[in-house]
Amino acid sequence: MSNMRKAASPERVAKRAMIRTAGEVRFIKDKSNDASQWAWNDSGPQERKISPDFAFNPRNTKPLAKVMRSTNASLGHAMAAYSVFTKIKSADISPDGALGGKGYIQKIAEMRRAYMNLIEALSALSDTLYDEIRAPHWAAVSRQEDPEEREEVEQIVEDALDIKSDPEGWAEDQEEQMDEDSAILTKRASLRRKRSL
Repeated sequence: MSNMRKAASPERVAKRAMIRTAGEVRFIKDKSNDASQWAWNDSGPQERKISPDFAFNPRNTKPLAKVMRSTNASLGHAMAAYSVFTKIKSADISPDGALGGKGYIQKIAEMRRAYMNLIEALSALSDTLYDEIRAPHWAAVSRQEDPEEREEVEQIVEDALDIKSDPEGWAEDQEEQMDEDSAILTKRASLRRKRSL
């Protein structure tokens, strides 16, 4: 009988396991499809409560229009980057499915999702700015503006809308122009080096 072992009770096994286990066990829910993980959230208020005493200054429409134009330009460049980035095979650029280094390491799949979030957020910002600029409270103020200033604001808004009609195409045109300019500068630098030899 002394050679026979007692059947281990579940409590004793659990105690032994707890003694041998180091660290902390954490249960983390995968939130990759959670709306709160997105940069853009459309659950905001549907109506504003604007005080009738607020004095809208016509000079503030121009900076808003510039912000909208820059936002649309950013949207175009983000779309162009996303388009190129999604065509690159992960296996061709990374052995571990990640990019970066020195504290800035990201998984390629997460980077693709981040670009999509960025595009969604910029698009929503652009729409919000457009709605604000065209809102009745600014329309009433713009009638009091200097006609030359109003014309300049309208030109900025028109530029922003041109970009918004095809943001990716606009960005690609800009990048082609930069590539051409860069090629010309490289060629000139090469010619200067040859002449100096």
